[in-house]
Amino acid sequence: MFNEARGDVWKVWLYAAATVALGAWIAPWLYNAGKALAEVSSNKTTNGPLEWLAGVCRMADFPRYDEAGLLLAAAVLFFPWLEWLHAMSGKARAGGGSPWLLSKNPRRLWHGGAGFLLVAGLLLAALAMALAPAGWVMLRHHPDGLPALALAALTKALVLAVLMEGFFRGLVLGIFLRAMRPAAALGMSAVFFALALSVMPQPGLDVADPEAAGTGFEMLRLLAGRFADWRCVCGHFLPLLALGGVLAYARWRTASLWLPVGMHTGWLFAWAMGCLFAAVTGLPGTHGPVLAGTFFQHGLISLGAILVAGVLVHYLTANHDVDQPAQS
Repeated sequence: MFNEARGDVWKVWLYAAATVALGAWIAPWLYNAGKALAEVSSNKTTNGPLEWLAGVCRMADFPRYDEAGLLLAAAVLFFPWLEWLHAMSGKARAGGGSPWLLSKNPRRLWHGGAGFLLVAGLLLAALAMALAPAGWVMLRHHPDGLPALALAALTKALVLAVLMEGFFRGLVLGIFLRAMRPAAALGMSAVFFALALSVMPQPGLDVADPEAAGTGFEMLRLLAGRFADWRCVCGHFLPLLALGGVLAYARWRTASLWLPVGMHTGWLFAWAMGCLFAAVTGLPGTHGPVLAGTFFQHGLISLGAILVAGVLVHYLTANHDVDQPAQS
């Protein structure tokens, strides 16, 4: 059982490596196909959905195609990987239990709502209290139609958070917890989450010839090169690492996804609302990416908010040993 669990850990990392490699390989093909569709549709009338897709392809730059390639590769490889893990069959029980390691949570609605308010409130408060008074944030839009925009942002954030938490904290962390001690599993889960999000193309990165074969691997080299810049590490990777650790800790403390889903939804919602109505400006030179990052969920200010959220999660789940035993 123990050796099989260790083997599943390797399967997680192999799946991630295969996804990155396949996504980088198909990115130039997607770029050429998308631009061809945009060019063809500009010369003739097409149906509504195809015209919409052509418009998206026309406006997208190579990093967006690279991101689409990674997501497509992850989707194509996901179900074969699940079969390899035996996560979809009775073999999982015969081999030592389901990799999910989740339990019913009688406080699920409380955990979900509290997690959302906790993270969204802390991030938006950090934005308002740390950046706005210093003149580093300016409003880009008048807050007309705020309820509709907030509802749309909340819906998108919730869907994305459910998908991401189901994978990162539901399946992957469950596999890690079966193979190692909780502290090691939580740490590896945080690193896996931060690395997975770090391979997604960042604003400001572009390639010389997006139509050339192998351009996706060139983008990977550019992303890897960011780890040599301490400002990128402090402003981007560390907040993601902290977020991954806090979400993993919340899932372990409750043996449930409700709290991490609520927290992740709050994180995405705060970012979406911040980007809708405000823009970071006036940050001091080279320290801007470190303090606030390219987006509102990055930077040392967000890192501080995430760490505070982690401390509050500890006290929020203080009675988990009675209500919901953590899995180990």
